[in-house]
Amino acid sequence: MALHHTKDKGDLGVLKAQIDLFEQGFVIFTAQTEHCPFDLVAYKDSEFRRVQVKYRAVDRHGTCEVKFANCWADRYGTHMRPVDKDEIDLYCIYCPDTDECSH
Repeated sequence: MALHHTKDKGDLGVLKAQIDLFEQGFVIFTAQTEHCPFDLVAYKDSEFRRVQVKYRAVDRHGTCEVKFANCWADRYGTHMRPVDKDEIDLYCIYCPDTDECSH
């Protein structure tokens, strides 16, 4: 089986986010498609939150930079589209260097 490195990192970020949110008392719901603007839904205190997860390593300046844009590549090149912030309630950033999530 061939691995897709970027996809593997994203999957790990989502798993770490699920654990982090679960430990905070959220019930976690997962999307059945990769075409949603969010990765999962978290529920707590009678409130649903659409969660977008990002996997970000620490850069040479000691920070985890998050660009609020979606990027993808296809046969026509690399594309970037700004995130519609009305479709996301919470960002969860997983940093593999610290093995922690921030939101």
